[in-house]
Amino acid sequence: MGVGAAGDRTIYADRLAEVILLKRLGEVDGVRVLSEEAGDAGDPDGSTLAVVDPLDGSSNFERGIPFYCTSVAVAEGGTLDGILAGVVRDLVTGDAYSARRGGGARKNGKPIRTSRAVRAAEAVVGVDLSRGPPGLAQGIAPLLGGIKRQVHLGANALELCFLAEGKTDAFVDLRGTMRITDFAAAYLVASEAGAVVTDGRGGKLSPEFDLRHRFSFVASGNGSIHGEVLELCGGWARKGAGRS
Repeated sequence: MGVGAAGDRTIYADRLAEVILLKRLGEVDGVRVLSEEAGDAGDPDGSTLAVVDPLDGSSNFERGIPFYCTSVAVAEGGTLDGILAGVVRDLVTGDAYSARRGGGARKNGKPIRTSRAVRAAEAVVGVDLSRGPPGLAQGIAPLLGGIKRQVHLGANALELCFLAEGKTDAFVDLRGTMRITDFAAAYLVASEAGAVVTDGRGGKLSPEFDLRHRFSFVASGNGSIHGEVLELCGGWARKGAGRS
C-alpha cells in the first residue's frame, strides 16, 4: 500500500494491474502514458497519449464488492476534445464498453444509447458524495429530493458507462476531486452514446490531461433532463462548485 502519482492511496492490486497494462502499452511505439499510479510513463516524445486507470474502484476490489473496471483512452492533444477512442472493461462481468470519436458507443460490440424520455422526478441518478467538501450534501439537497432514486456504486468510469447504456439517467460529481484518468475513456463512451456532459454550471468541460488537475461534472442522458439536473444542483454550483 502507498500513494500513487495522483495523490490517492494505492493498493497492491492497483500496482499489479498497472504493471500489466503498462507492459502491453510499452509494446506500442510512440505512445506516452498518463496513469493514475505511475504518472507520466511510456515514450516521453510520443505523439499519441494513452490515459489509463488500471483499476477504478479499488476500494470495492479491496472489500470484495464486485464493481470495478479498467479504463483506457487514446488521445492526441491535451484536452477532452482530443480523445480519439476509449474502452472501459468491467473486470467482474467482462463487459467491454467502447467508443470512437464520431463513431458511436458500444457494449460488447453492440451499439448503445442513453435514456431519452425521462423527467428528473422519474430519474435514477448516480451521485458521488464520498469525501466531498463540507456542505455538499446540503447544497445539492434539492437534487436528492427531486429525483426518483440516488445511487452510487463506487467506480465512476463504470457508472458513466451505465449512463451510456440507459441503466441510469444522470451522474453528478460536484466534489471537485475527479481526475482525468478516471474520466477520459468513460467520457467518450457516454458522449458518443448521446449523453450531455458539462461542468456544474452547464459550461464546457475542458480539464487538462494533468494528474494535478481536479474537476467536477454533470452528465445526463439527454438535454432535457440535463437542464433539470443542473437547476436542482444550482444552489451548490452558484457557490463556486462544479468548475472544470
